[in-house]
Amino acid sequence: MGKAEEYVVYLNEAEEILLVTPKADAIQVTIQPSSFEIFSFVPVEKLDLDPTIKFAPIGLTNMFYNGGAIQELEYIKSGAENKSVKIKVKGHGNFLAYSRASPKECYLNCAEVAFEWLASGKLTLNLPWVEEAGGISDVAFVF
Repeated sequence: MGKAEEYVVYLNEAEEILLVTPKADAIQVTIQPSSFEIFSFVPVEKLDLDPTIKFAPIGLTNMFYNGGAIQELEYIKSGAENKSVKIKVKGHGNFLAYSRASPKECYLNCAEVAFEWLASGKLTLNLPWVEEAGGISDVAFVF
């Protein structure tokens, strides 16, 4: 599956996030007739030696290939107070990521914006279409 210690599996139609390891048991799924499910596997990155800060960008949930919206991804792990994730996202809609801890701040195109974080790890942000930038948004989460 890869070399990451953990992965997030996003089930597109069920809108469910599962946290798995390469040695985890198989994922049990029942698909009803005339339906489907899309599984997106995303490696989880630790932003610190402390395991409380883990992050995995899933992408835009309104697209079949969620991760295809992610154009660039950068993890910044320097210093005790300067942990962040910078993402260039092409498209508009609901951006979804897994984050074990709630970010302190979120920036969209250099402006601080509201986001939603749930204890389950779901981190969401609504992205508008930015015509001047060819539909690309700069997103930053600061931990």
